[in-house]
This record gives sequence, C-alpha cells and structure tokens, in this order.
Amino acid sequence: MTTITDIKPIDFDDDAAISKEINDFAEKYAYADVEHALEISPNGNMYSLTGTKYDVNSEIIGRDALKGSKSVHNHPVEPGKDKADSFSIKDLKFAAENNLGKQYIVSGKRRDAFEFSEYYSNSEIETAWHNAYMKVLEKHLENDTQVVFEQEEILREFKLKGFKYYENL
Repeated sequence: MTTITDIKPIDFDDDAAISKEINDFAEKYAYADVEHALEISPNGNMYSLTGTKYDVNSEIIGRDALKGSKSVHNHPVEPGKDKADSFSIKDLKFAAENNLGKQYIVSGKRRDAFEFSEYYSNSEIETAWHNAYMKVLEKHLENDTQVVFEQEEILREFKLKGFKYYENL
C-alpha cells in the first residue's frame, strides 16, 4: 500500500540541505489526507513515499537504504483540528528494528522528533511504552483530567537510556 514516488540524490553530510528537505516536506504534507514519508539515506538517495490514511511503509526502500537514515513522515489531521498525535509505538519499534537515525513527524502544527542512541528490542520498547502509559493514566486519574494526545504524553514519560524526544521544533 506504499509507493515510491520519487528518488533524488542528496549529500547526507549536508545538514543544511537535509534540514531544508525536512522543512519543505513539513510544509507540503502538514495537512495531507494520507501518510507520506521522506527517507534520507546515508547511501546518498532521498526517497519520497506515499502510503494510506493510516500507514506509510518505508521498508519498501530496503533495509540497507534505511540503516542510519533520517526521515520525516506525517500523521493526517482530522477535519477541524490543528494537529494529530505524535509518534506511535509502531514508529519507535520500526526505528529500532531498522537502526534509523533521527526521526521527524509533522501533523498540522505539530513538529516533533525522536532518536535512539542505543539499540532496543521490541519487548524493551513495549515495556517502556507500557510503563510510560501507566504514568500518564495515573497522572490523569490523580488530576481528574482527560488524555488529549495519548502518544505525545507517553513519549514525554518514555524512559530508555539514549532515547530523546523533541517537541515543537
């Protein structure tokens, strides 16, 4: 359900060029109806992908191209809203499984990123996610409040050595 729509060369060591491509992607797809991704690979290629309303599968470019890549993808925004939620557990597990570099997300006004500096298995990520989720629930029970963006709140509480979550870039 994912297609490669374009492949262009890029200097992976040119941080300014990469930043420009990520920003251009964010402007173009912030309010897109389906998920898109831009994979910037250390192999010198930049892959543009189009998926479905709920998923874009970057594995289509191959594991070798993914390893160490920097990427950005969008989460579609519901009509009348200004953003959708942040990264999912699936996004984190995918990054760990494929040894990805810094990952960015855009969703309406949302601009977040994360990165792992150490490898973690799916079960380690699932355990840390569950623990963070429990903290979020406890906080809301104590304060009698509602969860608005569940994944965003979980990521704020997500604890693994070498994991960094960046909000509002």
